[in-house]
Amino acid sequence: MQTISNTTNITIRIDKNLKKSVDNLFKKLGISTSSAINMFLKQCEREQGLVFTPTLAPAPSKELKSALEEIEDYKKGKINLESFDDVQALRKALTNEK
Repeated sequence: MQTISNTTNITIRIDKNLKKSVDNLFKKLGISTSSAINMFLKQCEREQGLVFTPTLAPAPSKELKSALEEIEDYKKGKINLESFDDVQALRKALTNEK
């Protein structure tokens, strides 16, 4: 009895270095690149769209995210920041002068 496979092949072209890098990554995760691509496609089908937001801008760094969170905390009154009326007052505060 012959079993009919319910799979098909997809041929894509990708950068050699990218393939090597993701092959190593997925190996560390215990899955094959083929399995990772299948997971991505199934999630796209489930969500009826891409599972990430394509943007032209780079993702903000951890430092930027932290700074933005601190600004939001300040706006919400969760933290107090010292303000200065002039540069001399700022310099005194920075050098711990009284």
